[in-house]
This record gives sequence, structure tokens and C-alpha cells, in this order.
Amino acid sequence: MTTRWGIPAMIALLAASGCQRAAEPAPSAIAAVPAAAAGDSVRRPLQELVDYRLTETIRGVRQWMLASVQMRKYAGREDLELLDVHMDFYRAGEHFSVLDADSGRVNPRTRAVHVWGTVDIVTDDGRRLQTEDLVFDNVTGRISNEVFNRFTRGVDVLTGYGLDATPDLEYVEIKREVAADVADPADAAAPAAPADSAGGQP
Repeated sequence: MTTRWGIPAMIALLAASGCQRAAEPAPSAIAAVPAAAAGDSVRRPLQELVDYRLTETIRGVRQWMLASVQMRKYAGREDLELLDVHMDFYRAGEHFSVLDADSGRVNPRTRAVHVWGTVDIVTDDGRRLQTEDLVFDNVTGRISNEVFNRFTRGVDVLTGYGLDATPDLEYVEIKREVAADVADPADAAAPAAPADSAGGQP
């Protein structure tokens, strides 16, 4: 048995860590694209990197790693466009969650990351966040959006619009039109009914 209701929700087991910038490693492959002709410069990238990678550390301790199948740099834009995004998050050097998304962009100066499409975060202990748009703020270490979210922890499910959370999903706040589907404690506490004897009563 489950119970469903609408609530203003905050699931909080507080955890947060600050992030700073670290040197960006060289990509494994680089393909320079000539400057586009007039009238075509908006659509054609100035540069494309295959197997793009970016790592963030604090005092030599890894905070997160970003990998993308392809990165594109466009004229007049600071952000880099990414295809097939994968991020690993760490605390004190230990891995705790992974993010996958169809597309995204990263600011190489601020390290802010914006991803969209099918966005999926899974923690090492099994928590999961599914959405279609997500922003990671490298200064606060938070993830946020204003779209629909589905958060799963064990058999409990929380859905709604608007998000403020940490990448380890220990703190998750869904802001609007919130609904929860959680296991009824009475179900877990109820003893199992005895099975009928195959031969009937003696």
C-alpha cells in the first residue's frame, strides 16, 4: 500500500561542498575549424574538440570530472557547447554520484554547467533524479532547475516542478506541484499472513 499527497517538500540530509577551479587538461583530440564565411559564422564552430574533458579540484583534491563526446566553440560565446555529457562528483576525493545528459554547455572560466535533454543523476547509494534541464553552480555546489523532476529513494518517489539540491541528493527540495508516493510504514510493520496448509487442518 502506498499513500500519495501533495506537499511543499524538503528532503534534507544536509551536505554541501565548495568548488574552485583547476587547470583544464588537454583534450585527447583537437580539430580546428576554419573561420566561417560571412553570414555563416553563427552556425559554424570556430573549433571542435573530440573526447573533451574538464576536471575541477581544490588543493589537488578532485571535486568533479566532466567528459563530453564532442565540444564546440562558437565565435562570440564564452560557453562551450557539449554533446553527450557525463559528470562524476566527488567528496574528499571519494566518488558519490554520476550525471548523464544528452547535451549541455560549460563555462570554462566559471565552471558553471548547464545540461538538458534526458538528464539522469544516480548516487552510489541508489538515489536517482530524472529531469530534462539542470544547472550546476560551481560556486555553491548546488543543482537547480524550474522544470519537472522525479526523485526516487528506495521505493519512495517525489515529483514536482522546480529544484534546489546537492549533487549527492542528500538535500532535495522540490518547489511546486509536489506529489509524494511513499511506502506506508504500516505495511512494513504488519506481520505476514500464515500460508494455508496443503493438506488442510488435521
